[in-house]
Amino acid sequence: MTYSARPTTQGRIGLLLVLVGLFTFGLAASFTGESTAQGLPGTGSRMFSEPKFLPVDEAFSFYTSLPEPGIVVVHWDIAPGYYLYREKFGFAAGIKAEGAETLSAELPVGVAHHDEFFGDVEVYYDRVEARISLAKSAPQQALVLVIDFQGCSEQGLCYPPQQREIELTL
Repeated sequence: MTYSARPTTQGRIGLLLVLVGLFTFGLAASFTGESTAQGLPGTGSRMFSEPKFLPVDEAFSFYTSLPEPGIVVVHWDIAPGYYLYREKFGFAAGIKAEGAETLSAELPVGVAHHDEFFGDVEVYYDRVEARISLAKSAPQQALVLVIDFQGCSEQGLCYPPQQREIELTL
């Protein structure tokens, strides 16, 4: 018996059918957004899948610092592709969140942005800090800092207005 390295016509047709089958499976998986463990690596496509959005506290994570007596700074780290509205920040402080006194904050100039819902606004990307002066007569005890903010994803999702309460020990 002799062996030939050249494939026969039947061998070529079989190979062609296997390749067409793999291509068809990959194409079908890309249109349905499905890929299984049995599929080829990279056959899934996100072309028709819904965008994935971060939870609000991951998109807009923040922490506070007390750099000097009577001053609190709120530092935001904004995820790539997300932004915060300058006009939607609000701050208040008190012994309890209910009845907390409204405070003003120093914020940097934002980036001009035209928003389909709010019109021409200023927004922040990447990072922003709000410097807040607490009342000089603030008691030397724990205070509740109430923080309001709102932001969006550039992919079209706007989160509802958010409110967080942070207990501060002065």
